Amino acid sequence: MKTITIRDDTYHSLLILKEGGDSFSDVINRLVSKKNRDIREYAGALWDSKVLERLHTSTREMRDSGSTRQ
Repeated sequence: MKTITIRDDTYHSLLILKEGGDSFSDVINRLVSKKNRDIREYAGALWDSKVLERLHTSTREMRDSGSTRQ
């Protein structure tokens, strides 16, 4: 076992990510193991997102404005 020092804001971020009986080591291991995951795991993650909806609207507006230029 090792002792590490982290900033207060990092501590609070990790605290928010704790689930059930997780230790901070469990949270850190989960985050580290996600580093090399396949991006296809996230396919469809934004399908009902307001951000995706705004992006779609903005893209459509840009395309429409571009087609009216002379």
